[in-house]
Amino acid sequence: MSNSIATAGQDKIVVVASSDDNYAIPMHVMFVSLLENAARPDRFEIFVIDGGISEKKKNNLQNDISARGGNVAFLQVDDGIYADFPTQKHISAPAYYRISIPELFNETVKRAIYLDCDLIIKADLEELWSQDLGPYAIAAVENIAGSTYLKSGLAQSDYFNSGVIIIDLVKWREQNIPEKVRTFKMEHPELISTNDQCAFNGVFRGEWARLPLHWNMQSGLYRNRRQVERLKQNGAYEKAVWTPSIIHYIGWSKPWVIPCFHPLEGEYRRYLEMSVYRHEPLEEVGTPVEYTAIKVFRKNVQKKRWQKKYRSKGINLYP
Repeated sequence: MSNSIATAGQDKIVVVASSDDNYAIPMHVMFVSLLENAARPDRFEIFVIDGGISEKKKNNLQNDISARGGNVAFLQVDDGIYADFPTQKHISAPAYYRISIPELFNETVKRAIYLDCDLIIKADLEELWSQDLGPYAIAAVENIAGSTYLKSGLAQSDYFNSGVIIIDLVKWREQNIPEKVRTFKMEHPELISTNDQCAFNGVFRGEWARLPLHWNMQSGLYRNRRQVERLKQNGAYEKAVWTPSIIHYIGWSKPWVIPCFHPLEGEYRRYLEMSVYRHEPLEEVGTPVEYTAIKVFRKNVQKKRWQKKYRSKGINLYP
């Protein structure tokens, strides 16, 4: 299913992301944040599934990762596999490439962490790597959203976000998970409201290891929903919001564009300025057409209110 079979050292932490050229810089910054917060960066074997990244950006990534003691390799997926899969403006074909991860590695590689590009890592991923999956083939965090799960037919607490996952590659190969996910995606459009996240959930049907919420702090935690009230009951919410291990900038409002309404947008700039892209200007994209002036005003008020809460707790926000 691919034209590259990768290997990794026995004691290495295998981390995988996929990107086209448009998301290459955010992915680059994400990996800088990963290594800056790693006690032993040399343990990390980073793999990028290449969806058309320019040679210049690949060289920049190699330079920044090697300067921090890490290692990166680029993998290829046969584009034809996903040629008929639907895409959107902010979701291109490489968003599906994670489905193929077990097919890209030698059978000696038994576990991998997959990370989306729109993340900032604030903790050492050695701890995430050591999480026990028990009998499950995948570990993830519950998806924080009001309605994404509805089409799936699953309970909200059984529907995970696929932006941060630990993959048991042995079980995925044994159970032929990649082919099951691809088949589900194409045969059950009525159950799909996202790119491949609904397909993953349709295959696993609630059978996944639950990771603590702070390993995927999603933007939905800032909104007042019944789901958030449930999560507040066990203390998971407090740790995720105030001391997130991974910040996930879900939705169109990304920290590398203007405007951004995320209270922790500065964390992206913190690591951007540690990278070779420190002088790269943010992209001015404006707001979606459905965003009225009142809605933009409310978004800004909400952002500033949360930033004030962070500062009141002594949390240093990057300007």
